[in-house]
This record gives sequence, C-alpha cells and structure tokens, in this order.
Amino acid sequence: MARFGILALLLFTYLVSAGCATKLDAGFISRADDTLQGKQAFSDAGCVMCHGPSARGATGPSLIPMERDYADFKSIVREGIGEMPGQEEENVADEQLVLIYEFVVSMSQSSHRR
Repeated sequence: MARFGILALLLFTYLVSAGCATKLDAGFISRADDTLQGKQAFSDAGCVMCHGPSARGATGPSLIPMERDYADFKSIVREGIGEMPGQEEENVADEQLVLIYEFVVSMSQSSHRR
C-alpha cells in the first residue's frame, strides 16, 4: 500500500511539474515574440537610423538603460527632443510605440543581467 502512495505522489508531482513547464515555456515564447515584434517596429519606424539596431546609440543617444516610463517615452516621441523631431501617429502608431518601448525596456533589462 505504501508503494501505491509513493507512486501516486510521484505521478502527481510529475503532472504538476509538466503543467508548470508548459506555462513557463509559453510565457517565454510570448515574451520572445513581443521582443521580435518590438525590434521590427523599432526598425520600421526608423529608430535604428539614429539609435542603432540595439538602441545603444549611433548618431543619436543610447536609449539603454530606459529610465523613463511609457507616458514620458510617448510624449518625447510625439513632441520630439533635442535634434529628434516629433513623430505623428500617422508615421508611428501608438501600437508600434508600445512595442518599441517594450523592446527598449527588454534591451535595458538584458544589459543589467550582464
């Protein structure tokens, strides 16, 4: 009888672990996909021309680390700052801005881990 209890406990633990792993893997895939979409939006919007492909700067300043919240980021993109001209929504949609912001934040987080 004790063997049955141990086997049942092992089976239960395995099933719970397998379910958790699937959820974690799906979350990782979702974040990776969001990062790829953000990188594409960063490129499509022309941000790479000044800020470089990794947002670490080129002719324009590095955006890493991103120290602004989304509202400030959006305001700067829309109104411009320094030599950067403002971008109207017709040029860079709000949905693209969210993806771009998340991409830059993810690049900032990955640079903190190094």
